[in-house]
Amino acid sequence: MRRSITKKLLVSTLAASVFATLAGISTLASAATTLRFGHVHVNGELAAELEQEFADRVNQRAKGELVVKVFPAEQLGKEVDLIQQVKSGALDITTPSMAALSNLVPALEIASGPFLWKDWEQAETVIRGPAFQPIFDELKDKHNIQMLTKIWYWGWRNLTTGKQAVSKPDDMSGMKIRVPESPVWVEMIKAMGAAPTPIPFGEVYTALQQKLVDGQENPIPTIFARKFYEVQDHLSMTKHMLQNNTMIINKRSLDKLSPELQKILLEEAAAVSAKNTKLQQEQETKMLEDIRKSGKTAIVDTPDRAAFAAKMGPAYSSLEARWGKANLERVRAAVAAAK
Repeated sequence: MRRSITKKLLVSTLAASVFATLAGISTLASAATTLRFGHVHVNGELAAELEQEFADRVNQRAKGELVVKVFPAEQLGKEVDLIQQVKSGALDITTPSMAALSNLVPALEIASGPFLWKDWEQAETVIRGPAFQPIFDELKDKHNIQMLTKIWYWGWRNLTTGKQAVSKPDDMSGMKIRVPESPVWVEMIKAMGAAPTPIPFGEVYTALQQKLVDGQENPIPTIFARKFYEVQDHLSMTKHMLQNNTMIINKRSLDKLSPELQKILLEEAAAVSAKNTKLQQEQETKMLEDIRKSGKTAIVDTPDRAAFAAKMGPAYSSLEARWGKANLERVRAAVAAAK
């Protein structure tokens, strides 16, 4: 009898132990958080490779407590759609340009101000510094979007044209230049003395080929990848505008994570941002040399940037109300201090 009771107690104890173990495993599994990361970049692009690397590094360090799942190549929508999804919480993370984010906070467009920056070091110092922080705070407070990294270098935008080479503003008189449908581009091209002509990005190559416009402007990687240099005679290294992307997260998605997991996200975002800047700048240099070697486009290496910058007064005057006078003055003061 005693032996039977002892056996029953042993079985009961083992069962309880197994149940507790399974319950613990279940609790750990349910504790894992998944963050959905949607972006527009396609496989083979440097950005897409680094965005996946970011997710892999976070997943490795989080050890099952946090999983970042990546949806590339516009699977979840175009850039502006992804921003709205992050704002609403339908998506957790994306990597838009500051110009695209300016649809929510127009002052973010200041980073794309024409001829604002002397070089990348100056731009990075100011964008990461206190001058831009009130603008990022507005994005957080009004739109529930927080920065994982303020810097995701994309490249300097430069000008390509047809028969007429451009080395100074007067060379642009009467030209029709394709621009995105955005105030800062429109006002900049007008100030240069040319006619801004909005055309959807997917139609730019054909518009250049058919000479519907005289030129366009984009970063070197875009000019190279889209082969715009094949249908344009000249490339002028105006570096008139900096294109900088970001990595953003829904504020509630970040706040629900433990401080340790938040630290992992921020550290890995900073690491991949720095790696992107280095690799993208190296790629930019190589692509420019490949364009030069192709012989299809003559490159104007040293256009008169000072003469172009001197023409930008009307553009900034027109954009001041959109950006906010205090915002523009604060950033300009920081730019002057960083020279």
